[in-house]
Amino acid sequence: MSENLAVFRLTDDAFRTLINESRNRPELWNDPDTDFAVVLADSGVDKPLEKVEGVTALQPIHMEPPATGIAREADRQALDFHRNLQGMTQAKASDPQLWAWLNHFMLHAYGIARWPRRQSQDSTGHIRLHWLNENPGNLYESSIAGRTWWLAETCFKVERAGGRACDASQVLELFSGMAERYHYAMRFAFMRNPLIAAEYAGVLLNEAQGINSKGIRELVQNINHEAGVRLIDVLGRDQIRQLFIMHAEQAMTEPHNVTDRRYLRGVRPLRVLSLGAGTQSTVLALMADQGYEGMPRPDFAIFADTRWEPPEVYGHLEWLKSQLSYEIVTVSAGDIKQDVLQGRNPRGGGFLDIPTYLTLPNGTASIAKRQCTSDYKLDPIYRELRKRLGLEPGRRAPKDKQVEVWLGISKDEEIRQKPSRHEWITNRWPLVEKGYSRAQLHQWFKERYPERELPRSACIGCPYRSNSEWKYLKERVPEAFAEAVAVDHALRSDPRLLSLSKGQAYLHRSRIPLEDVDFSNTMDYANQMMEECEGLCGI
Repeated sequence: MSENLAVFRLTDDAFRTLINESRNRPELWNDPDTDFAVVLADSGVDKPLEKVEGVTALQPIHMEPPATGIAREADRQALDFHRNLQGMTQAKASDPQLWAWLNHFMLHAYGIARWPRRQSQDSTGHIRLHWLNENPGNLYESSIAGRTWWLAETCFKVERAGGRACDASQVLELFSGMAERYHYAMRFAFMRNPLIAAEYAGVLLNEAQGINSKGIRELVQNINHEAGVRLIDVLGRDQIRQLFIMHAEQAMTEPHNVTDRRYLRGVRPLRVLSLGAGTQSTVLALMADQGYEGMPRPDFAIFADTRWEPPEVYGHLEWLKSQLSYEIVTVSAGDIKQDVLQGRNPRGGGFLDIPTYLTLPNGTASIAKRQCTSDYKLDPIYRELRKRLGLEPGRRAPKDKQVEVWLGISKDEEIRQKPSRHEWITNRWPLVEKGYSRAQLHQWFKERYPERELPRSACIGCPYRSNSEWKYLKERVPEAFAEAVAVDHALRSDPRLLSLSKGQAYLHRSRIPLEDVDFSNTMDYANQMMEECEGLCGI
């Protein structure tokens, strides 16, 4: 086996020369291609390096500059480099001239890729802090090579001890993403124990995701208190880990300590099922009520009534109320059919909310803007939820107020999943999470309620209806189909509606009168409803 290779440090002369150069030519430290060996030679330094006793490398130290902007590649190279160092102790890691050599000769391009200078920072101050730090006590916090070595050693030591895996590049990403996670913690001497630092990093990556800078301070201060009342450095790893988890949980019960209310501990969100009274939301409501596959019960279900659903939907809704142990709340923004015929929306403005198919005066085809889901479903639901939370109109919801809205979208309609636009609402799709398709939901319902049929939920005149839906309405609910025909005719015969449409408007995508459409060319209902991207209709 060949002998390990020597590791060097800058001589005092070379170190002082670089410090002087940092004042005169700070631009050198912003250029990843700067060759500091040439800089020192040009400055008259004959012997810039001297051997470090007790530290060796397993292979020759050589680093290619990382591709521009690719911090991950830079991480890999830096971590491979640090893994090759042997005999680096905390005492030797306090040598500024050792780290200055590593920074400039080996890790300069890496440091620029991972920790670039912010525009607000003074160039000379940045160089003196990160590249040429003369204070050994600050090397863990400030020296780019020293900080990277410490993070790498933290992870490598855990791996060598046979503990849980510690992804060093992931830890680098964690700490460089919010510098205070690292810098504030390293102010406390006990945190420099690699095993303690490793458990701290592991908790931030797993149990304490979403903790913010205030939460970091509270967590570390509490651990500092623990270090004062017990010898934390000699505790077993499991005990150290439990301390961090306990105090992270405690910190994250305070709303001001989390970045996102979803991470807040100790506050169960108001759980609400958005009920459309169609196949998916009906089966989801029943599954939840029966605790099927461990589903919890919602606090209540909410049905946004446009007052233009087919009669069978309203009958089914009453049956569903008799089956569920939790409340179904009905909300409404008004009668969408009457509003369309009057050429208005719920806010009183002159606007056709539904996405009719248009033929414009110049002969081109277009589609009207769809506002109906927002006006007749989302807005009344949000008003009711705010009321349930005790929020006054216009008041921002505090972080300890949150709602989890369940939406009955199935696995075959995943494309319709959309996150909530409101910070106090989190959307969830339990049927997608459990992998249920629409066909499986039909089968589940049929096995338990063989005498009942599931209705198809959508406004009678919804332009997103497929041919099979229109055909079903025409043959099975002729009075409802007649209503749709009347509205379709009014869109082109009422002068007010013609003016609002700015063209000939139709409820069917063929752009011919509804009563003249041949519905034999059917289209799958679910595929058609994919266009309703809010995930509230047709479920």
